[in-house]
Amino acid sequence: MQQDLRVISRTSFFTRRVFPIIWLSIVALGCVLSLLTAETFSPFLLIPPLMIFFGVFIFKMMLGGLADRVYDNGDSLIFVYGKNREQVYLKDVANVNYQSMRSPDRVTLTVRSPRDQGSSNQEFSFLPARSMLGLSEISFKRFRIENQVVDELIERVDTARRQAKNPG
Repeated sequence: MQQDLRVISRTSFFTRRVFPIIWLSIVALGCVLSLLTAETFSPFLLIPPLMIFFGVFIFKMMLGGLADRVYDNGDSLIFVYGKNREQVYLKDVANVNYQSMRSPDRVTLTVRSPRDQGSSNQEFSFLPARSMLGLSEISFKRFRIENQVVDELIERVDTARRQAKNPG
């Protein structure tokens, strides 16, 4: 089914799974080395465990709700979370929030009402597909990095909402 659909997100595998493991491993190694080489207790020995604690918290907060893949299905988007798939109709989207000035950039769709009783998510987030960053993608008028996929998605959501209000 997904073979003929356009992918509008980049993979979140490295961002969600690989990078946190690398970062936490390096900090844990520093923690172990500092404990092994310390002759006496020092308040600086508390810094690496605190970095690990806050690192796990920040990674869960920033990367927790990201979809693995997002497919464009015309009038809807299909969000893939592991083996689970959720379909969001563009007419049900209340807001499209694009955060371009953070790393990684992120798109969050806020849905007005749940599509069915089994779905409890009201916000759907993904990492948008983008080309290599060039000077032409930076908008100094809006002070953000332009993303054609996101701009097109915002236009399509607006069009779908207008058509849902005025079916004729």
